[in-house]
Amino acid sequence: MAPNSLFPSSVQINYHGALAPHSMMIPTKQWNPGAGFGTFDTWLDGTVDAEDMITDLVTLMLPFFNSDTVFDNWIIYDYADEDSPGTPVESGNFTALDGSDESATWASAVEVQFLARTGGFGIAKLVLLDAVSDDSFFPIIAPTGRYSALFAEWSDTTNGWSGRDNTRPSTFMKATKNLNQALRKSYRYD
Repeated sequence: MAPNSLFPSSVQINYHGALAPHSMMIPTKQWNPGAGFGTFDTWLDGTVDAEDMITDLVTLMLPFFNSDTVFDNWIIYDYADEDSPGTPVESGNFTALDGSDESATWASAVEVQFLARTGGFGIAKLVLLDAVSDDSFFPIIAPTGRYSALFAEWSDTTNGWSGRDNTRPSTFMKATKNLNQALRKSYRYD
């Protein structure tokens, strides 16, 4: 397998905040056509409804964002092999999935990054942009609350989320919070 490959499938999640649109691309196990939006293979050799898997993960991201962040839509991509570009195969809109944090802590240009060790000893990342900082940039080493809930969903064996090494995110390493320098520049904070 090519390193850092999105093969065999991935999901692009599109959202926007008060200052900019963002998207994240998350690798998955194989997507399968079928009823509704199809299914993804799971880590337990079963399948899970594609729309449910995507919506369940995004729902657990909502507490990391202020109410001015809106999750718009998603696109599933399938890849012929490790070196091929993705082909869009399904897409859908989110319904009323807005950020739910009401703490009023700094969020503009903040990046929250989840780091996990995969089953293949690679590194998997989940990056949330314009996420709330909790007015602290200390890393989260032992996840609790919303950090624990999001990681549990991302790493759940009944889902098909994957690292770019095509193995499951399995061990929480840490979550970091910092200012994203590219966003600071585009927002003219520098």
